[in-house]
Amino acid sequence: MKVENENTFGAIGWCLEPHDLAVSKLIAGRDKDFDFVSVMIAARIVSAAVVKERIKLTVADPSLLQRALAWVERLLPAGP
Repeated sequence: MKVENENTFGAIGWCLEPHDLAVSKLIAGRDKDFDFVSVMIAARIVSAAVVKERIKLTVADPSLLQRALAWVERLLPAGP
């Protein structure tokens, strides 16, 4: 979402949807990013299942995507 009004003094701010923010943090892959996403999930700001699906839709280095996917999959319940 684009934020631009008289209070931004001509600057444009972009606000990411929370799941997209979580994916971008997981792709960045710093310890603080994993901590941040852990808190987002624990606080129910985002769903781990939705984050997983968004990772699958993301275009990035395959090794970064795989790392992010493996991380979030550890948080999901095991399937049948």
